[in-house]
Amino acid sequence: MVENNLHAVSGPDTVDGSKRAAKVTRAAHTHAAKVLQTQHRHAVRALRVSQAAHARVSKAAKYQRKSDNS
Repeated sequence: MVENNLHAVSGPDTVDGSKRAAKVTRAAHTHAAKVLQTQHRHAVRALRVSQAAHARVSKAAKYQRKSDNS
């Protein structure tokens, strides 16, 4: 009699439910990883833009000093 109760609890609906939960968990983890990747990409882009701006300013100042010394 106990076996019948266990079978009722762990029937096909339960298996589908756990598969669905695993799928949702996997999707949430994938989404979180993509969000982190996007945030990192944006941070790297902002850093490179900042570095390029600094390089332009430094280069302009270098040529300005060169022309002042001539």
